[in-house]
Amino acid sequence: MLKYQLPHSQEVLLPSSAIIEISGLSHTYPGTRTAPVQPALSEVDLAVQAGEKVALLGPNGSGKSTLLRVLMTALKPDKGTVRIDGMDLDLQADQIRKLIGVVFQKPALDIKMTVWENLRAAGMLYRIPRAQLEERGRSLLERLGLSQRRRTLVGALSGGLARRVELARALLSQPLLLILDEPTTGLDPVARREFWRQVETLRAETPMTVVLTTHLLEEAQDCDRVAILHQGRVLAYDHPGHLQQSIGTEVLQIRGDDLQALGREIGSFLGLESRVVDQSVRLSLSGPTSLDALLDRFGGRIRALSLAHPSLDDVFVQLTGEHLQAEEVER
Repeated sequence: MLKYQLPHSQEVLLPSSAIIEISGLSHTYPGTRTAPVQPALSEVDLAVQAGEKVALLGPNGSGKSTLLRVLMTALKPDKGTVRIDGMDLDLQADQIRKLIGVVFQKPALDIKMTVWENLRAAGMLYRIPRAQLEERGRSLLERLGLSQRRRTLVGALSGGLARRVELARALLSQPLLLILDEPTTGLDPVARREFWRQVETLRAETPMTVVLTTHLLEEAQDCDRVAILHQGRVLAYDHPGHLQQSIGTEVLQIRGDDLQALGREIGSFLGLESRVVDQSVRLSLSGPTSLDALLDRFGGRIRALSLAHPSLDDVFVQLTGEHLQAEEVER
């Protein structure tokens, strides 16, 4: 059994049948003449159950992509153990690769080849027999709405359609584990929603576990569980709704003058811990609070006030004192 510590400090036992089991995983990138040594992962423990859709959520440099590189056997960590479908990644990497499909953050298609030529090339790498490749490829193109694009050059496709081709390529081997590294980077909102609709349709039809990285809160919100990473550590891991509930029922945000002093005084007045983030005082509320009493006491020093249900960004702020920020590429 694998032990894991949830945000409320409740020790739980996760079944050893989890498709992914990570224990004590650490990795540091060596320094160079121009760059210092860079710790990327530190004592990461994580377990993913079969069929789950799990998001690794965090800002640039949090360790998300490094963790995925380990899972896809592209990087050997300095320390720790990783088991996928019961196999040791350090000893059975070749067998594990056969269970994994990957959509990389950067496009991995040949834009001078047609959609079908890209799938056929990937099928040859997977050593899929020709008859099976033809059947699987045709089925995937049909399910992903790409049948009419079979002979189209990838370079002529829109970003959304090209991403669907990448998804088809990753699914050719019928993987148990689908790894998606910032898969919707560069897509417009419509194409992004369509990509995830296709993933959910496939998940409903096949026994597949999905692990993805993202910095987009709405993508993480739709997952079964979210691991919040910061500076190489997993700070929290739970269902997104549970993470939000863990910091309170509402988040109070106040703007005014001399925020440090105002935050201390309001925190003392309400009996709560306050935090100053991005030119505002933030407090997590766990029960009814009289805003009238607050305004009577501090109204002359408050310029703006808002109250909202906690988001995953609020959880991140509570844990780190920082907001999640958009990113382009993560090491």
